[in-house]
Amino acid sequence: MSIADFTVLDAVALAWFLVCWIGFGQFSALRARARPSLVGALLVFRRQWMEQVRVREQHQSDATILNNLLRGALFFASTSIFLLGGLVALLGTAQRVTEVFSQLPFTAPFSLWLWEMKVMMLIYIFVYAFFKFTWSAWQYNALSIVVGAAPGPSATPEAAAGYIEAATRVAGLAGESFNHGVRAYYFSMAAVAWFIHPLLFVAAVTCVTLVIYRREFASPTLAALLAASGAAEPAKRD
Repeated sequence: MSIADFTVLDAVALAWFLVCWIGFGQFSALRARARPSLVGALLVFRRQWMEQVRVREQHQSDATILNNLLRGALFFASTSIFLLGGLVALLGTAQRVTEVFSQLPFTAPFSLWLWEMKVMMLIYIFVYAFFKFTWSAWQYNALSIVVGAAPGPSATPEAAAGYIEAATRVAGLAGESFNHGVRAYYFSMAAVAWFIHPLLFVAAVTCVTLVIYRREFASPTLAALLAASGAAEPAKRD
């Protein structure tokens, strides 16, 4: 093991990855206050959903929606477990795999410990994603209880408004957790490029960040949601 194997390019690439992954979450939260975002647009529809929940007598459709949302979070959580198992198994064959990677064209030379560090970074990303998806699943489970406890049409306006606000907040937080987990998956795809070359890693991280930005702030889906909701201003995020 030699620290010299960790080059300046590796350090710059890793720093850029952390800046983009961590920084984008902070940036998107600030950016959403100034212009419409996908999360903010969906929050408008979540509020409308909770308003309908309060006045509906039958909740079969709400149960179906919640079940689909819960299944999506649990699917990604279980997928994260499989990926973690594969990555841990990969550590046991490190010597063989590094020999294969070293023969690939354009691959920068690296040592065994550096390769293991890159695998450990991927493991951390998927552990983070697992926690986000399981937390999202728990929040959707809590939301199903909140939906079941919806006040009837005879409730006072104050009670109805309080319920809608609380239910919308829980739904929004569950969606945020799911979004963070998916974002981790995106950046894990970029992290794979580090196994080939640090410059390719930088390029992949930059591309992923631009793709995520476009989808959240400049996508046709966002335009369609804004047109459907008639939103002229960005929705408030709790």
